[in-house]
Amino acid sequence: MSFGITRTAQASWSGTVEEGGGRLGLGSGAFEGPFTLKARVEDGQPSANPEELIGAALAGCFTMSLADKLTEAGHPPTELRTTARVRLEQRPEGFRITSITLSTDGEVPGVEDAEFQQLAERASTCPVSLALAGTEIAHEARLIR
Repeated sequence: MSFGITRTAQASWSGTVEEGGGRLGLGSGAFEGPFTLKARVEDGQPSANPEELIGAALAGCFTMSLADKLTEAGHPPTELRTTARVRLEQRPEGFRITSITLSTDGEVPGVEDAEFQQLAERASTCPVSLALAGTEIAHEARLIR
């Protein structure tokens, strides 16, 4: 049996890169908001940016995959929280996402840390991480007791 689904997202832009801005949206309607160059290169801007969206996609995919692996092993999680840190750097060839680090805290009754680490490693091959194969992706998982 094969399974396939297509998801959509939209982007629009008006004006110059430095002074203009745009809007990003998900086809599901779950998110729609502004994005700007300043939001990409300065902290504290009230706009989204593509790097945050990539980080959210990877964090969501990894966390869902880890929940699945834990459940299959008989340890459904009480809660998993993952933060993605996406590094954007200017290189001689242009801007590049050079690395993404995932940090996950998990409240998981009945699992030992060694098994938790092993399952987190297995979860790291979720579909979004595979799509980002050209980017260094590191992860750290911490079991909360």
